[in-house]
Amino acid sequence: MSRCSFGALVAVILITACGAPGVGAPAAPSTGGTVTFMDTAGGANIQAFFGQILPQAEKDLGIKIQYVPGAGPDLLTRLKSQQNAHGDVGLALLKPDVLGNMLNAGIPFDTLTDQKSAIPNLSLVEPRDLQEAFGVSTKGRATPFWRDQFGLVYDSAKISHPPTSWQDFVARKNEWKGHIGMVRPDAKSGGGRLMLRDFMIGYGVDFSKPFSEVQATPEWKNALAKFTEFSSAFYQPLASEPNALVQQFNQGDVWITEYAIDFTLWSADQGLMPQTVKASVFPSGMYGGAAYLAVPANAPADKKALANRLINWLLSVKTQVRMQTQMYEYMGINKFDAVPAKTWQKVPRWSEIQSKRIPLTNLEAYNWLAQNGTALVSKG
Repeated sequence: MSRCSFGALVAVILITACGAPGVGAPAAPSTGGTVTFMDTAGGANIQAFFGQILPQAEKDLGIKIQYVPGAGPDLLTRLKSQQNAHGDVGLALLKPDVLGNMLNAGIPFDTLTDQKSAIPNLSLVEPRDLQEAFGVSTKGRATPFWRDQFGLVYDSAKISHPPTSWQDFVARKNEWKGHIGMVRPDAKSGGGRLMLRDFMIGYGVDFSKPFSEVQATPEWKNALAKFTEFSSAFYQPLASEPNALVQQFNQGDVWITEYAIDFTLWSADQGLMPQTVKASVFPSGMYGGAAYLAVPANAPADKKALANRLINWLLSVKTQVRMQTQMYEYMGINKFDAVPAKTWQKVPRWSEIQSKRIPLTNLEAYNWLAQNGTALVSKG
């Protein structure tokens, strides 16, 4: 598929997800109320998913849902202006860093754990996940909706025995020379620098230390040298963005890389990548993130009540299992026994990857990799 046709598909998805007139949404009850749901965490795939499920939520709950994809800074500005319960945003979906920025900026959110009678499905969420979001102390003011995961993604039709560690990958790099993909570390998308970070973790770099200390370690220097050696087998040019990586897979130029499991497998389901793409996670760990639902405390009381009902619907077993099986996002609730067994043929089970999830830490080091990572790639 050409880049233009991919872009056209994403454009159609975005129009559908944002609720274009006449696209799949039944008429909302006139007396059920309206709640604005602002999503700052989902890409085109998640926006498409909401476009599919929210009409059913409107029907089940008897309310109108105004779904608005946006960005963290835009939402922060919007919530700051919500004074005296006159704001319009009743529910927000946030990545951990955005949630942390909101809390640090003094944006008030309702304590969801005080609303368990209105949100009974909170009982399905791991209790500690209601208190902390990757180091951000939430104290019950947010609940995970999904938990995303990076992993080794590969075309199983071309690679029947994928590497089992970064060391194994480096040792066997010539088996796939010219077919190992990567998003440029300096791209707008952080996928490439996360791949580089995870590679370095596999070679013993401890990113929990201050960056100046990390840089002074022999592990840091060794990992950078190993990465340059490894990159001599990369497909060139590196992908400038995730869509370009998807196209490289589809054309058969790239067979294997590290990237977001959910977006990769979803792309395969859309016919944008080979149907034989699978995923795994190295024992040394790979990036794991999440998206959190939160209710602004300065929203009108009636909007907050509707938001609580919508949260409960989104945390239902039916909705969460659909997300796991259709979008390959790990559920926010602990009901993985309800997921069909065939799902785990393409994506690792939660029990297999739970202890291997590495959140983004050490922003200074991450920014260094963004600025310098591309220069580390061998020119051949």
